[in-house]
Amino acid sequence: MNRLTDLKFLFTAVAILEFFYFLAAMMPTDWIRPVTGWVLTADGHWITKLLGVALLTQAYIAWIFRKNPHLGVAKGLAFYQLASAGTDLLMWQIMKNEGIFNNSLARASVTAAILTHAFLGILLLAAIRKTQIHE
Repeated sequence: MNRLTDLKFLFTAVAILEFFYFLAAMMPTDWIRPVTGWVLTADGHWITKLLGVALLTQAYIAWIFRKNPHLGVAKGLAFYQLASAGTDLLMWQIMKNEGIFNNSLARASVTAAILTHAFLGILLLAAIRKTQIHE
């Protein structure tokens, strides 16, 4: 459990995860549905690309702080991970009748996103608490 609550390990994990989300967001638009199952409008594809840049920025920040994690950055990353899981869950419920998640691949991809973000967020909170106790 010590490794799972080590901020250096978690910053690296966040950097890698968010980089892969960036790559997914930057896929050619005609690949999105076959790979993720998402049924997006033209606006959805555009917003996905914009979010991809934000995810790359987060990956970069986590990467540059991975060897010397800063608690303020860790708190920001934890907030994002938990907020992302909550937003994905909320949007899934709000948009379930819009057709965006009406196939098994889309449901699997959003379920995986919710679980990975929630798990990383919880681990980051545990690591932050552990670090604050030992300071």
